[in-house]
Amino acid sequence: MSFLNRYKEYYSRNGEKFEIFKGNIWREYNKMVMPLGPVKFNYSLQKEDAEALLQKFSSALLVRCTNGFNTKISGEWYAIICNKFRDISELSAKNRSEIKRGFKNCKISMVDAKFIAENGFEVYISAFERYKGVKKPSITEKEYRERMLQTKDFDDIIHYWGVFYGDKLIGYSQNYIFDKIEVNYSTVKFDPKFLSLYPSYALFYTMNKSYLEEEHFEYVNDGFRNILHETNIQKYLIDKFSFQRAYTDLNIFYRPYLSIYLTLTFPFRGFLRKISRRLDALYTLEEIRRNDE
Repeated sequence: MSFLNRYKEYYSRNGEKFEIFKGNIWREYNKMVMPLGPVKFNYSLQKEDAEALLQKFSSALLVRCTNGFNTKISGEWYAIICNKFRDISELSAKNRSEIKRGFKNCKISMVDAKFIAENGFEVYISAFERYKGVKKPSITEKEYRERMLQTKDFDDIIHYWGVFYGDKLIGYSQNYIFDKIEVNYSTVKFDPKFLSLYPSYALFYTMNKSYLEEEHFEYVNDGFRNILHETNIQKYLIDKFSFQRAYTDLNIFYRPYLSIYLTLTFPFRGFLRKISRRLDALYTLEEIRRNDE
């Protein structure tokens, strides 16, 4: 896995906390310790392994991992992936029209981290206006620029695509590359004022064509089932670009006190989950875990 050393270098250079455990990179996100790498891989852990990881990430509440794609045709935990590019000629008349409108209005091209650092902040902040109940991130333009510039020497593992209306950047995608196995569409943002131009149709069509047909990656991945943000992007990708649910088993290992809390309060989750979105997400994860047992 050649990508492993590059991501180790990336996180080390930027001072981001990570651990190499059982041959994989593990890092913390939203108080969860999770593996970094293709979702098709098996990241299963024993309880004692998860406990060891939690000792290394003192602020994390749980370890979340999966065991790779399985043969289930249904389930509650899945990644949204696409492993075959569909040419515009194969699509419905309505979908062809939408994509053509996107290309008529917008231009798509790869850009570098420096360009996004200097031009992406307005798109990033304005994109949050679409998310119900989500506050805009408390990040300054200077902080945003510094964060994007941290990726500038790693264009082999982190790609950027820009969406332009004339010369104006109105959307972009930040993608993580894992050899020729997976491209993870990690962060996709659009300025909502320009959504009527069909920018997402042009962007996803272009990226899918590039990665799947031209560069022959095994699949592209939009991430796991969304439980925190209100968005219809995953349904959109399934309906418009033949993405599919790739089912996997969800394994969660809690800190002892959190495990006790969930056991005691789970019967009352209907009321308690209304307290905060994060608590709602935690109960949703626990529901999925229990249903997958």
